[in-house]
Amino acid sequence: MPDVAERAIHLMMAGTLDDLREVVHPGATNREAVAEPPACRGTGPEAFWATALWLRTGFSELAFTVDESVVERDLVVTYGRMSGRQTGDFVVWTAAGAVERAFAPTGRRFEVRHAHFQRVRDGLVVEHWAVRDDQSMAMQLGWLPPSPLYLARCARATRRARRAASASPSVPAAAAAPATTRPA
Repeated sequence: MPDVAERAIHLMMAGTLDDLREVVHPGATNREAVAEPPACRGTGPEAFWATALWLRTGFSELAFTVDESVVERDLVVTYGRMSGRQTGDFVVWTAAGAVERAFAPTGRRFEVRHAHFQRVRDGLVVEHWAVRDDQSMAMQLGWLPPSPLYLARCARATRRARRAASASPSVPAAAAAPATTRPA
């Protein structure tokens, strides 16, 4: 069971939709999708794939190192470190499905602790949620504390993402709005 959960996490970083279909149940839900593009909020491998694309649009060189996995009945808890480099706009969404803000690319690397909780039934992930150290990630990427220049770059990135979302609502704004890779 931990193999399926760990594989699902690794596939989010570098797998394909077909790969996700092998480990994610058609009715699987991701509780974390509330701040993600609307396409991520559905169920099944397609929604998980939309989350993977959303992450990959903002970050390159994504990796997850598993430090420990614990199994209790149908629940697998995977604790480890996620790392990557911010090379694109990272767009955060409201619960209503609108672009809330975008963090302009900084070109910086990050490595933060994550704990992922996944329910596994019949060899497939049926539910996911996580606890992440988003504040450390924001500090490592230079989002916090923001400089006046970085705030201006984020305002432009947010406008780009909002225009892209209104022009093509079915495409995640982060994917529709190419970003520069200038450091902050």
